[in-house]
Amino acid sequence: MRNRQVICIGKNVKIRLINKNDYLSIRHWNNEDSNFNYFPNSNFLDEIKDKRWIENKIKDSNGLYFVILDLNSNEIIGITILENIDLKNKNACWGIYIAYPKYRKLIYSLEPSYLIIDYAFSKLRLNKIYGNSLASNERGRKFHRLIGFNEEAIFNKQVLINDFYQDLIWISMLNKEWQAKKKELIMYINK
Repeated sequence: MRNRQVICIGKNVKIRLINKNDYLSIRHWNNEDSNFNYFPNSNFLDEIKDKRWIENKIKDSNGLYFVILDLNSNEIIGITILENIDLKNKNACWGIYIAYPKYRKLIYSLEPSYLIIDYAFSKLRLNKIYGNSLASNERGRKFHRLIGFNEEAIFNKQVLINDFYQDLIWISMLNKEWQAKKKELIMYINK
């Protein structure tokens, strides 16, 4: 499964597998981001800015960790991942993070999500992709619905954030649902 040369190119971004040198860019991502209140793991930015995180992810045989680059500037603007890839049961966990507020426009989340999800279903031949979101993350939940995810389960008071327990929403999408949705998304991306 591991191909270090995997690159998916879109109209505005490209994604490629993370490498050790990406640490030099990622370590400068700002920690003071109110968006972290919308992520179940509010410490994830500290984790990915640690050089050991990248080294461990490069060795992870059950995950693919991509950087997202702006096509115009070639700047790393975020990451998107497929982890816990289970080829026997044909499923994986997906996630995305855009580091800079100026790139938090729909197209910079939509296009890399499209690229990695299509890769997961078309190349890895997965049956299901899943993820999660805090119930309070209305913007993220709206985005997930836009790209075809369904809210599958609610874990009540699952995550402690800022001294308050929040519900965790489990999301998923099946390959057949993706096949029906992807034409709509590609038309939106190509506007």
